[in-house]
Amino acid sequence: MKKLTLTAIAVTSAFAASANAAEVYKADNLALSLGGRVEARSEFSDQGKDNKVNQKQQELSRARLNFEAKTQITEDIHARGFVEKEFTKDNSNDTRYLYVGVGDENTELQYGKTDGSLGLITDYTDILNTYGSEASSKSVTADRADNQLLYVGNYGGLTVKANVNGGGDTVTSFEDANQKTQNVEIDKGYGAAASYDFGMLKAGVGYAKETHDQNYKDSDNLLVGLGADVTDELYLGALYVGGSQFGDDFQGYELAGSYDFTEKLTLASTFTSANFDSEKDDRNTATVDLGYQFTNYFLTYAGVSKKFTQDEELKGMLGAKVTF
Repeated sequence: MKKLTLTAIAVTSAFAASANAAEVYKADNLALSLGGRVEARSEFSDQGKDNKVNQKQQELSRARLNFEAKTQITEDIHARGFVEKEFTKDNSNDTRYLYVGVGDENTELQYGKTDGSLGLITDYTDILNTYGSEASSKSVTADRADNQLLYVGNYGGLTVKANVNGGGDTVTSFEDANQKTQNVEIDKGYGAAASYDFGMLKAGVGYAKETHDQNYKDSDNLLVGLGADVTDELYLGALYVGGSQFGDDFQGYELAGSYDFTEKLTLASTFTSANFDSEKDDRNTATVDLGYQFTNYFLTYAGVSKKFTQDEELKGMLGAKVTF
């Protein structure tokens, strides 16, 4: 569970890396850090997946491994390379990040497979270990994509992100009502977001647009987020979303909250609603998530999610995660 203060959310969003990454090698002007996670997960559903009614329990275990190499160009300016891989039983070679960045303590310019801008805003409600964060319908260039140039800057309480995508990455679009899928290539994309920390309250706004080859219609996203550390134990967040997904206009919202019963035990919940002009992707979903942090490196969790639209699926997940 992302038990982060608002300031920590900004920092984590700005420079993607493992929170527990450790320096494993240091030379004259080079530091190499290693981080990642190993996560065992099992999901249960009252409906089968992929039209297989007998497939009501799935193992979704995964592992992530990341490396960062950093060198100082001057006393204040650094260059770093970052790569993160995810391993599952179905895909043993998924590259989540692969980029080189140049910057200083507060700003950085990155190129490669890196974040888009709108994660800065969706982080307000993306607080669960299991489900949630389903309302935004972010385009790929707004989220994380290949061939991306990203600028990140922290200016006191203000954090900004801006990205430009050169295209070539692929996304999956539903072709018709029978949900026949086809890979669609991105032509180009861009995005920008800003978030300001007022102290107890934080607010942000972001916009992204993506065009596609093969005469597919554009996708765009407008997000507005609010977050508040009401007390040391209670966090509340809200997200408004609007935009278009391959020409299918939508709008919606997500509400989130978490409460720390102790330093180790946290209960969190979200409610997501999104409505599309086509109505085929409409969603109203409630999720509850309980996490227990045994140590800084070992977390166990359980989550339940209920859809009130589409197939009205009820599902749950149990997991244990070791980070390093």
